[in-house]
Amino acid sequence: MPWPADDSGPGCWCTDPKHGTPATLVTSARHGQGLRWLARWVDLDGNERSKAFARKAQARAHIADIITGLTMGSYADPKRGAATLATVAEPWFDSKRGLKPKTRAGYRSLLDVVVLPRWGQTPLRDITHADIQAWVHTLATDPTARQRKASTAPAETDAAGLSAARVVQAYQVVDQALRYAVRARYISVNPADDVALPRKNTPEKTALTHDQVRVLADADEGLRTMVYVLGYGGLRYGEIAALRVGDVDTTRRRLKVSRSVTAVAGMGMVEGTTKTHQARSVPLPAFVLDLLAEQIKDRSPAELVFTHHDGGWIPRDWFALRLEKACAAVGLTGVTPHILRHTAGSLALASGASVVTVQRLLGHKDATTTMNVYSHMLPDDFDNLAAAMHAAAFPTL
Repeated sequence: MPWPADDSGPGCWCTDPKHGTPATLVTSARHGQGLRWLARWVDLDGNERSKAFARKAQARAHIADIITGLTMGSYADPKRGAATLATVAEPWFDSKRGLKPKTRAGYRSLLDVVVLPRWGQTPLRDITHADIQAWVHTLATDPTARQRKASTAPAETDAAGLSAARVVQAYQVVDQALRYAVRARYISVNPADDVALPRKNTPEKTALTHDQVRVLADADEGLRTMVYVLGYGGLRYGEIAALRVGDVDTTRRRLKVSRSVTAVAGMGMVEGTTKTHQARSVPLPAFVLDLLAEQIKDRSPAELVFTHHDGGWIPRDWFALRLEKACAAVGLTGVTPHILRHTAGSLALASGASVVTVQRLLGHKDATTTMNVYSHMLPDDFDNLAAAMHAAAFPTL
């Protein structure tokens, strides 16, 4: 920001070019001792602000930063930085009312158990990048951090501290709250930007074969149809639990997937839209539709296809435990409802389905997600492509 050529006197000034309001640098009443240089400016609301410095260069640099912030729209009143993180955390949380209940409950748990105990009473202006980086490291390495997690938190796998996934989730809450503080002009920059996070360990997913799906389905007659629908339809567990009789089209051999149900702490089972908020049509093999047709015979369209002993939704934990027992009976390990969904995608690709078709089958938001999950299955396609191009280039060979 340009300054007057002659600023050697006791005071100097420059003008904010966007707002036309003066920003001045003057000597204070303490000229000659202590904080003798006073930076003065007018903020966006027309209020005069000031800050004293011991050195003229410091005051001048501050004025330059203030004018840049006013011009670029990133200015934040220094006095508002005295507000604590808790002050902005609550309105930030309130702004998340549009989220699914389970996601919102997860944010609330992280705020109350991990974030606010550490940062709640800290003034925003005192939160530094280094402090947040140190906090992230502590969460990942300090065993006492595990003792502060919510009782509803996912099981931790890292004996030293919270799991990498949990640490990342806690950081994301702080980061989003601070982003809100920047937008609300409490602070001008987000100190949580570019914090190094622990790397999450992604376990390798092993899909079942057709034979393994059949053996597992036969291991528990009560689960047979659900196992087949998950293993060939690729539904998320919440989607199959929320499936209703009217969603089954036995003529077209399709399922309409438009809702999902999940357990939310303090609220019980809550039904809502799918993860991507979009409905989709899912094809099923004829033999799976035959099983479903028998399952829903003479039943009302509004009834759940699969019901718990009380007639309501089947809890995921109950299904997972029973599935685990069925797996043990036939010598399979590590099979979860999500592995069955993964199996559907893998079997579809192996049958020659395109990535876009599998994306639509599984209800991924975009094909990039499908590519990332199933990239290990694509090399054969590249080999086939190379062979086809060679044959096209030399058709007589």
